[in-house]
Amino acid sequence: QLFPPEPPLANALDDDPVHPLPEKSPSVYDFYFNKATNPTVQRYYRFQATPITPIVALHKKPGSSGSSGNHHSAAVAASSGGVTGLLRRSAVVPSHGTDASGDWILVSVGGRSGWARKKQPSQHFSGFTLAETFAATEGWMGNHAFWCRGKCMLGSDAPSLVFTNLLILVGYVWHFVVVLPKLRHMEEAGHLQLQFWKAIFTSSSTITTTTTATATDLDALIETPISTTLFWCSVALGGLSIITLWISALMDPGIIPPVSSPIKAPVPDDVPLGGPLGYRYCSTCNIFRPPRSKHCNSCNVCVSKFDHHCPWVGNCIGERNHRFFFVFLLCISAMTVLTTICALCVVVEAFQNVPEDGNDDDDDLSFVQRLWKAILSEKFTFIFGSFTLLCAWSLISLLCFHAMIISVAQTTNERVRGVYRFGQVENDADHGCCWNWYTAACTPCPVSRLPRDMSQQVVCNYVEPEEVWKGDHEDGAAAAGAPSTPSTTAGGESSSNGRIEWTEGTSTVQSPTKSSQDDKAELETGAGAGRPGSEAEESNTS
Repeated sequence: QLFPPEPPLANALDDDPVHPLPEKSPSVYDFYFNKATNPTVQRYYRFQATPITPIVALHKKPGSSGSSGNHHSAAVAASSGGVTGLLRRSAVVPSHGTDASGDWILVSVGGRSGWARKKQPSQHFSGFTLAETFAATEGWMGNHAFWCRGKCMLGSDAPSLVFTNLLILVGYVWHFVVVLPKLRHMEEAGHLQLQFWKAIFTSSSTITTTTTATATDLDALIETPISTTLFWCSVALGGLSIITLWISALMDPGIIPPVSSPIKAPVPDDVPLGGPLGYRYCSTCNIFRPPRSKHCNSCNVCVSKFDHHCPWVGNCIGERNHRFFFVFLLCISAMTVLTTICALCVVVEAFQNVPEDGNDDDDDLSFVQRLWKAILSEKFTFIFGSFTLLCAWSLISLLCFHAMIISVAQTTNERVRGVYRFGQVENDADHGCCWNWYTAACTPCPVSRLPRDMSQQVVCNYVEPEEVWKGDHEDGAAAAGAPSTPSTTAGGESSSNGRIEWTEGTSTVQSPTKSSQDDKAELETGAGAGRPGSEAEESNTS
């Protein structure tokens, strides 16, 4: 079935009742002071790492020992199990209230929280100070890299992106500076058209096997100028490859903003929970992420319609940049095929010119000897062509794989995990091959949930006084005007989210109510270990 009887709306696949798409990207202030999703935020505090105090401990309760903030005290507190985590780099984190003395603040990064001591005027070491203003990049929880003071947001593998660009540029330089000039020289000698089109016809099995007019077509094509056409085709494919590579790297792949709060995100109603196609709780981001999304361990964020994390692009591939990634694969695959054919023409020309070097003994050379002499005469071009041939093979295979998963409306993550294997789970996104391609290529790109410019300053207009973190109510709700008192929940695990390296122990999170515990138990039953899509089985695919 190519088209469904009633095609769905263009935005049906992007419908997320728990995390609705905004009409426009939020401002940096609304992003960090979002009362709708995180009403417990009262202040933002800055920790500035220094050589003397490179880390600071976050404690299970205020007034813990080893709270001086220096490196030795933090290490002692961590080894004694009195902390929930160690903040190992400079950051701006939200505060949700103070203790009764006002000297301690409850801070959090995603779903992990802990008590930290304010920096006193008499202290000479670094500590938490009130942030009246801060750059939007300072409060970002992910492991992303920011260039141009925050205007360019790259993934966690930004160095790999630099290597990818260098690899492509080196190939382009050799192609334009060495290979194409040799092809122009061959054209001036009257050999280029013949060798190029012979390579095309030889590599195309459909032409050589389905027509009897190959020789006539070849004679007509020999009269076509090639070097200029090859040059402009190389420019177009090379330019599109670089452009789409950078679009894929710089574009928000569909990040779902984390909620930094000591209170666990409420269990959503009227939506499927658990399983491969249900909402699942992410303890790092403190959100219930929608179906087909996943938490990327490299970038430390949840991505909507997560496909994979690509180290060559340096970014996650998700619902917002997958189409550009596919165009990049298409262009770079065509470019590697073109460069391979051009290098092959140069080697073939050198092979045919071996007997013309004035040595009569060369007339008796075998095929292998002539080929070896041709390779030695064009050894760097031969190495370059062999490398591009291997790249073309890999890229075309990857291109075909992504074309296949687009045709069946799946993601790489779902394909690798076998979510729809054997028809056990129905793919509601699959509406036929043609409609799937139309959805992937022509539907409007969803609005980003992140600010457009992360280089802006967040001006914190603190009007209300900082309040004390009050006690729990029996129903688990926060007191009016202040959040609930955190309590420890068992089952803490060692993990790292980039900004805080969490140690073994418990985290400062509000205890869920009985109904929430039942929902959580039901959720864990629906997505237990060993089932497709379980948290233990999910991993990034590159």
